[in-house]
Amino acid sequence: MNTQKGMATLAVVSGVLLVVAMFAISVANSGLADIKKTQNLVLDAKQRASAKAGLDCAIAVFEQSELNPKDVDFSESVFDECENSTGSSVAIIGSESPWLLTARSGYVSSNVVIQSGGVSAAAFKTTGSLIVDGGNAWTPAKGSKVATADGIDIYECTAIIAGGDVTIDVGNSAAEFTSELTGENEQCHSNFSSHIPANTEPVTNSFESDILTNQENIDVFQDFFDVPKEKWEEVKSGYDVTLTTGSAVLDETKTAVSDCGASIKSLIAAGNKKIWVEGDCMLSGLSGAGSKDNPPTVVIKNGVVGANSAFVFNGTIFQFTIDYAESAIANSWGAYKKTDGTGHILCNNGAMSALCAQVIAEYQDDTEKWGKLPFFFNGSYESFGSYLLDVDNSISLVRGAFKPGHDEGSEPAGTSTVPMLVKGSIHDF
Repeated sequence: MNTQKGMATLAVVSGVLLVVAMFAISVANSGLADIKKTQNLVLDAKQRASAKAGLDCAIAVFEQSELNPKDVDFSESVFDECENSTGSSVAIIGSESPWLLTARSGYVSSNVVIQSGGVSAAAFKTTGSLIVDGGNAWTPAKGSKVATADGIDIYECTAIIAGGDVTIDVGNSAAEFTSELTGENEQCHSNFSSHIPANTEPVTNSFESDILTNQENIDVFQDFFDVPKEKWEEVKSGYDVTLTTGSAVLDETKTAVSDCGASIKSLIAAGNKKIWVEGDCMLSGLSGAGSKDNPPTVVIKNGVVGANSAFVFNGTIFQFTIDYAESAIANSWGAYKKTDGTGHILCNNGAMSALCAQVIAEYQDDTEKWGKLPFFFNGSYESFGSYLLDVDNSISLVRGAFKPGHDEGSEPAGTSTVPMLVKGSIHDF
């Protein structure tokens, strides 16, 4: 009997000891697990801090150096200092936009998306459509440098950006249309350099990539000034002088439309580099104004613009309308309907009468087209600077030797074609 009690006691004691042993092992394992867990947390925090520091450094280098992964000269070695100082590895992933700028440390990575800003700079940019009649030699805007061959830098170029159609008609003559850089040791890539030979049928929306047509959501004002068009008064406040035009030459507060170009030239000669024009403007008389070293910018608001002569202008012209009816545009050209019931359009003797007569030959009695024509040029025009136009649903008409040339110095910060970091795209993994 005592033997049975002893065995029972031994069993209980053994059970207790087993429970105690298991508890001790559990406690020991828990301690080791906590230590291991703590070590992992410390290592993870260290790697995350290293990756985040590496990405912050890489972002600073990317933005300050205005890097472009598409450039032929681009190298990830620019991030070497970031890697050495943070203990992370930095790389740009992807061959085309969007790219991923990533900094990795151990098993942790910190990333941000880089999106190509799209093409915004061009020799001629319009929210509407453009018709070019005659031979022209355009100097496009330089985009990314994509190659170097035989000592020549090769770029993606942009001559025209349009929210609508672009038609180029060289006509039945020896004239041709070309879009090519004129600087030494540089040229456009063959896929970004349109050429239309002489005696070619009109071409519409079928060009190389230097002429972009039917671009959606194009906003020329926002692109150039980096503010919405509704805030045009803020832009105007930063201009040196305002010139108001009108047909009533007896009003001393206004300049005759026919004298607009000459008046702008005088203002530029007086040292003004930013001129704001309110109303219609004949550009004839502007020839010789501006400087390639310090080209001016001329803004023309709520008016039609025309030229019927040969001149050279070293500067950029920006034309826009806001809350301006198509009927007002038609009236500015001096067009009016006869009252004899025929519906024929005649021209009055206004400042635009010479161009009005030419438009009649083009549009005849189609009043809808008259109201969509904010810009009509006929003659020989050469510029060191872009022509930019923000008039919705418009159709600009260019005839003769029109040779605009993009000026990189005229582009504000909002027009940079350098790829940008996508806001809110930073993530840790």
